[in-house]
Amino acid sequence: MNNQMTLAGLLRHLFKNLWWIIVLAIIGAGGMFFAAKHSAPASGTYSASRAMYIGHANYVKMQDPKSALSADKDLVRTYLSFSYDRTIVNETTRLMRVAGFEKVDNAAVVKYAKLQQVPGTLTVRARVLMPNEKEAIALANSYAQAFATKAPKLVPGMPAPRLMVAIQGAAKADDSEPISPKKAAIFGAGAGLGIGIILALFTGIIANLRPSKR
Repeated sequence: MNNQMTLAGLLRHLFKNLWWIIVLAIIGAGGMFFAAKHSAPASGTYSASRAMYIGHANYVKMQDPKSALSADKDLVRTYLSFSYDRTIVNETTRLMRVAGFEKVDNAAVVKYAKLQQVPGTLTVRARVLMPNEKEAIALANSYAQAFATKAPKLVPGMPAPRLMVAIQGAAKADDSEPISPKKAAIFGAGAGLGIGIILALFTGIIANLRPSKR
């Protein structure tokens, strides 16, 4: 073992390969700069939901209230399987247009709105996540109203959903801001520089270890 892996040797190897380390840093900076510059600006997401109750009015008067309540909880899942039925989606779109939101079509309803059963309860929420606050509020109200009106006709024998009070506000669900091209370039340069140094040190270690195998 005439050659030994020393710090001085690794540093010499590092400086010897400094040119392609700099090239990696430039590539990283340029790539991140253009990616940040041409990416679509991020917009906040607003969350709005309207609750409804799907169950019988009085379980106390039933012979077996616990069994009836449990059965209704399970049947709610059947109800929710019709959440994107064309009848409900079309009615939601119609209500949105009546409210003045003509840009929200059937595809937007399916994309942004969904029904969620609160675990272990007969409460269902029409939940919406959208970039526009007013649209989110209107869609949550319209979707819940459309489901409450049309779903009972699709599933005969199921209790009609009873809507809670219409919502008036939405919560900001995403406050993230896009990274600036300048910061992205700095991050990319640092990442490229780090990768280059690691690769250079790795190749230097390999180069110092090879003679020891002879």
